This record gives sequence, structure tokens and C-alpha cells, in this order.
Amino acid sequence: MICPNCGREIPDGTVCPCMLENQPLQPALSDNPAVNALKTVGSSPMSLALAILFSASALLSILSAAATSDTLSTMLYYFSSIGIDTSTLYMVMDSVRSTAVLRAILGSVPAILTATAAWIHYCTCRSTASGNISTAGLTIFKVLRYISMISLCLCALLVVGVMVLLIFAVSAGSFPGYALAPYTGMNGDDIQLTLIIAFATFGAFFLFFMVLAITYQASIIRTINRAKMVSQSGIADDRVSGYFIGMNYVMAAFTLLTGLFGLTVSPLTGISALVEAAGLILMSLLLHKYRGAMNAVRFPPVQPMGPVGMYPGYPSPMPAQPPVQQPGDGFQQPPQQ
Repeated sequence: MICPNCGREIPDGTVCPCMLENQPLQPALSDNPAVNALKTVGSSPMSLALAILFSASALLSILSAAATSDTLSTMLYYFSSIGIDTSTLYMVMDSVRSTAVLRAILGSVPAILTATAAWIHYCTCRSTASGNISTAGLTIFKVLRYISMISLCLCALLVVGVMVLLIFAVSAGSFPGYALAPYTGMNGDDIQLTLIIAFATFGAFFLFFMVLAITYQASIIRTINRAKMVSQSGIADDRVSGYFIGMNYVMAAFTLLTGLFGLTVSPLTGISALVEAAGLILMSLLLHKYRGAMNAVRFPPVQPMGPVGMYPGYPSPMPAQPPVQQPGDGFQQPPQQ
């Protein structure tokens, strides 16, 4: 095998000495290799950048939610200019302004807790007071994912249940579909079949996307549990959900498009979405790095077999010592094998 860095010929499955020489020596954060890898990745500059992005996203979420009254003021001015009665909008805008800050803080609680969990995890990984880490940050993030997963399950159950009830109501003739006949030009049976297909299609698509979201939350929880087990047992585990990483990229793409569109409507909302997309991409890169570090602990580099000096680039063995003459009997003992 040829080293791609220096062109030296090395045994298959080994690490070239030039690669070892170029790696900077870093002090170990833990005596356990698996925990040391976990702390090294958790205290890396990428992890610090992720905590900063989470904090910025939480702050921008509060500011964008508090600026909702400005958006309503713009809408109010537009409706007034075209002659629409805005008395109701005035009442809505007054109530929104009075509770804008409180609603912004309450609505941003998940983002604030996520940023707090990221900072706790970064600080405990960076700390050298102990060879282990505190799993408080991971636990906070895990509880948030459980809440999200339960909420998604309840939402899916509610919407699908309503769609099923509507289909039964249309099938039994209880749904007033005949009222649409003058507008569609169809008879009652055609309207009934169209409504059943529409409700069933909407329920199927909604359930499909809910399953994707629920399994995404479950993959996050599995990854967190495995990281916590590494901290508790000291056994390396490089299993990181590929679905988790892939969905992060997909969500980052949609969030990026939303942010670019939101810049034209509300700059704060658009910037908040762009920061969230950057955080999702950085999280996926950090997960790739974590999996590589755990894989290196599980499968360390293989050292060359046989005498060290027989391979170019490795130090030569110590010269053989001459046999020792035994005094007295005039015979030489055979060399030890």
C-alpha cells in the first residue's frame, strides 16, 4: 500500500508514520478512550459554534415573535388603504401588543432550553475536573425530544381520527355534500365519492409526514441514549442514526428556503430561520465527527506484523547480542531461541 500523503510504501491496514507525526498532541480529557473521544468531540470548536447558533436562534425567535405587532401594523395600514373596515383588527392589535413579550418568551422556551442543554454539554466536556461528563445537557435535550414526539403522536391521532369520522359521515349521508352541487355541477353520488377520496388522501399524506417526524424524534432519542451509555459504561459505541443525519440535511434545506423567503416579509424571522438551518447542518457534521472518533476507538490502527525493521519507514530492530561464553567447561551454550 502506498501512503497518499508522502508516497511511502507501508503494509496494508497500517498507519503511515508521517500521518502520526503531523497530528498535534492533545492532552487526554479522560483515561477512558471512549469517554475521551466523547469529551473531545463535545468540547471541539464545532460544538462551541453549535451552542452559539442555538443561542442566537433562541434570541432571534424571541425578537421575531415580539415584532409580530409591527407586522400587524403593516397589514392594518394596507387594509385601511383599500377601504376595509379595520375596527376588529385594531382590537386584535392592541391585545397582541400588550402580551407580545410574554408570548415571545413562552413560545421560545424550547429554543432556550435547547441552547441551555448545548452549553451544559459543551462545558462538561471541556472540564478537566473529572474524567467523566455530566449527562444533564443530554437529558434536557432528550426530554424535549420526548415531548415533541408525544405531541406529534397526539396530533397525528387527532387529525387522522377526524378524517376517519368525516369519511364515515360522508358515507352515511350525514355530511351536507349536496350543498356543493350547485357550485360543482355534479350529482350527490359524485360529490360523496370526491369528498371521500379527498379526505382519505389528505389523511394518508398527513399520516405519512407525521410518521417521518415521529421516527426522526425517535432516532434523536436513540442517539442520545447511546451517548449516555458511553459515558456511563466507558464502552465505545459508534452507532449514530443515519436517518437522524439525513433528516437534518433535509430540514436544513427546507428551513433555508423558508428563511430566504422570510427575509422579504420579516427580516428577523428570515434570519432566525437561516441560523436554525446552519445549526442543523453543523449538528450533522458534528455527528459525523463523533461517529468517526468512536470508530477509531473501536478499531484502532493495526500495527505491522513481524519484525519492525523489515518494513520501510519503521525503525530497525536492536542489533543481536553475541552469544555469551560460559567459563569453565570450554563449551559454548547454544543461543536462546
